[in-house]
Amino acid sequence: MIRRSVIALALAAATFAPVASQAFPFFGKGETSQVKVKMVKMTLKNQTNAPMDVLIEDKPVTIAANGEYALSAPEGTHIYGTDKVVKVLVTRDLNGSTASFR
Repeated sequence: MIRRSVIALALAAATFAPVASQAFPFFGKGETSQVKVKMVKMTLKNQTNAPMDVLIEDKPVTIAANGEYALSAPEGTHIYGTDKVVKVLVTRDLNGSTASFR
């Protein structure tokens, strides 16, 4: 009798487990959905005769003298100079443009 109950319980669990795992995204969709962020592609250009250091959020980047840096960043990214002042705020309007620094 106990053996028959254990087998029936195991079969029931094996039958409903896949259904329950597939149902989760329908109920938890609001909590697990990812927000799509618009990526902006632009160019940063150094117009000086010396290398220039900038910070893209927390990532330091050195742009060569009279050089360019291709940037692909999400909207809202801040680009700081070495003086920790925001030089560029990446927005959708800057897509395909060039930001020059002196």
